[in-house]
Amino acid sequence: MKYKKAKIEVEYLEDKIVTDFETSFSYLVLEDFYEGGYEDITEDEFFYEEYFMKYHYRIVELLLELEDNIAEKFMELKIRLIKLKRIIDTKISNIGKNENDILQEIEKPKRTKNPNTQFLLNKNFDKDSLIKLLHKHLLNNELINIDLDEFSLHFTNAWECKILWKGTEKQIANLINLLIENKYLRPKCNQFKYKIICSHFINKNGNPFKEKQLSKVFSIEKDNMYKDITNEIFDNVSTNLTLT
Repeated sequence: MKYKKAKIEVEYLEDKIVTDFETSFSYLVLEDFYEGGYEDITEDEFFYEEYFMKYHYRIVELLLELEDNIAEKFMELKIRLIKLKRIIDTKISNIGKNENDILQEIEKPKRTKNPNTQFLLNKNFDKDSLIKLLHKHLLNNELINIDLDEFSLHFTNAWECKILWKGTEKQIANLINLLIENKYLRPKCNQFKYKIICSHFINKNGNPFKEKQLSKVFSIEKDNMYKDITNEIFDNVSTNLTLT
């Protein structure tokens, strides 16, 4: 990569992470507000992973691209990049830790309950009715085997155990996609729908789902899903659900 292009990219990343961070970060929070988050009370760290990781990946790519450039001007760019990576790493690693944990250097499990792993429900529908209808029809069709109270926790921050999905990969992917396409879940969920599935469900063998596999299967099968039971379940839910 030529120096001029690399310098432009470094300056762009510095702007997003340091110089103009407050404005850039506020655009993300504003987008979430208008997508239905206007009733939520959330701390900044709730959005950190979503905001910072896209820049983290590019920083790593740039550092690798510039690895063999040892001229002084390139070394200066690499130092600036590694400083940005350190800022991001610190922000991400501290998610979910309280002040005492950080001061005492107590290691905690990596936080998983961020906006990229949550069912963000559209505020235009009755939340309780949607959850009850989904649970009823999934249970009746033997796709889940979990009580309503535990199922409901997955639409909050309080869930602990994943749901055993007794159907197929393409069925769970289709169901979540239908909920997003028809705006029962907020549009933001579309960017992370396979991460959401992996965070809330395990397959019928008790093993984790894999994002890439879900994406691959659904891209192949989505046009053949119109007769699947998950479409029937969605139709039954949407027919009986009312606007708030």
